[in-house]
Amino acid sequence: MEEVVPLKTSKHRLKRRYFVLLALVLLAAIGFGLDRSRRMPLIYVIPESYVGPVVALFDQPDGIEPARTKDGMEVRVPGNGTIKIRGNPKLGHSQVFSKSTVVFELEKRDGSREILSEAINPWQDYDENDNPHWKVGIRDVQGNLRVIPFSDKKAGFVFDDFPDVDRSKPMIFWHESCEDRVFGPESEAYIAGEKTAEELHVPPCGEFVVGIFNHIRQWPEWMFLRGKGKQEKMGVRNPTYSSIQELVDEANARVARKKAENIN
Repeated sequence: MEEVVPLKTSKHRLKRRYFVLLALVLLAAIGFGLDRSRRMPLIYVIPESYVGPVVALFDQPDGIEPARTKDGMEVRVPGNGTIKIRGNPKLGHSQVFSKSTVVFELEKRDGSREILSEAINPWQDYDENDNPHWKVGIRDVQGNLRVIPFSDKKAGFVFDDFPDVDRSKPMIFWHESCEDRVFGPESEAYIAGEKTAEELHVPPCGEFVVGIFNHIRQWPEWMFLRGKGKQEKMGVRNPTYSSIQELVDEANARVARKKAENIN
């Protein structure tokens, strides 16, 4: 004979299920909120004396832990421009930096800081007649983009159309991923598409260049990382390194040479 469940007991079970479900929803919301609260901008603190390329390598066992502040997670750019970071933190926003997940701060000799803008690589835009036009831009930390049209000159440097006022102040150039650096002996397999970055254990990484445009315009080719900025000046298209140590050795040699040749 089928058991008859009293109505009171059935209501009690429904109420208990409701509270269990509500508790699970609340726990998920709290977890999501905590996760979001842990996501902060990554702040590169750049000494005023530093110019040149910077490479940040993540998931490095011998790396540093970013210093957590109220505005974000800070890492300091060392003298050779190569930063090894332990882990690969998820990035988000903070109250001060609500539009940027990566921030560049120039630390002056008196301890004060200046937030640097980024030079944005060329892109094509189309006018009302569907004609393409090349443009470059300058983006500030609040996400505002100042668009600068290319001139019609055939030769020159990619940012030659920047206004004079922007050509004479420090800025961030070529900020992008450096996955195609490979950092291993199988670069040809990666470039040919035969192996992925995951298969080759390429570490997550990012790179950028710090400098004043008018100075960068005059830098010798050894001031640049392989490929990237070099390919504009020298036509060099070999961005790979056989190991991270090779990158570090090159960076250390650059430090000595910058000092000897007074590059700024």
